[in-house]
Amino acid sequence: MKDDLAARLRLGDLAALEEAMDRYAAYAAKIIAAYLNRALPPEDMEEVLSDVFISLWNSRERLEGEVKPYLAAIARNAARQKLRQSRPSEPLPEDRELADETPLPEQQVETAERADALRRAIDAMPSEDRTLFIRVYYLEQTVEEIAAVTGQNASTLRVRLHRGRKKLKHILLERGVSCD
Repeated sequence: MKDDLAARLRLGDLAALEEAMDRYAAYAAKIIAAYLNRALPPEDMEEVLSDVFISLWNSRERLEGEVKPYLAAIARNAARQKLRQSRPSEPLPEDRELADETPLPEQQVETAERADALRRAIDAMPSEDRTLFIRVYYLEQTVEEIAAVTGQNASTLRVRLHRGRKKLKHILLERGVSCD
C-alpha cells in the first residue's frame, strides 16, 4: 500500500504537515545534528529543524515521490546554510581572566587633577589662544573650519596653535604637572 502523505501535502492539507512532523522530526533532527556536529547551540538546531518543515510546506507543490528523501535533502541544505551563516566566535580560554580596565581610584583622582590643571592653564592663556584651543581640542573643529569662520589665514592659526601648545606645556611643567 502506497503512502499518500506526499499527495496530501501537495494538496495543502495541514494535518499532513503535522503527520510529517510527527513521523520525520527525529529523522530530520539527526541529519541536522550530523551536519552541525554540535557546532551550534541547541536553540539554533531547533530553529533549523523548524525551518526544514517550513521549507517542506512552502515547496509542497514540487514534492514528487516519498516525503522522507525529500525532507532529508531539505534538512541537509538547511543545516549547511546555517553553518554558512554562523561564524562561531572562538571561546576565551577558561584559565584566563578578563582584564579589568577600570582605572583605580588613585588613577581617577590623578586624571581629575590633571584635567583641572589643564583647564586652569588654558584659562590663563591669552583670549585669542584660549579660543583657538577650545575650538580645536574641545569642539573638534579643523584649522580650515576655524579659518573660514574667523577669516584668518589657516597657516597663521597653525603657527599660533603650535606656539600655544609650547606655552601650555611650559605652564603645566611650572605647576608640576607632567606632560607625558
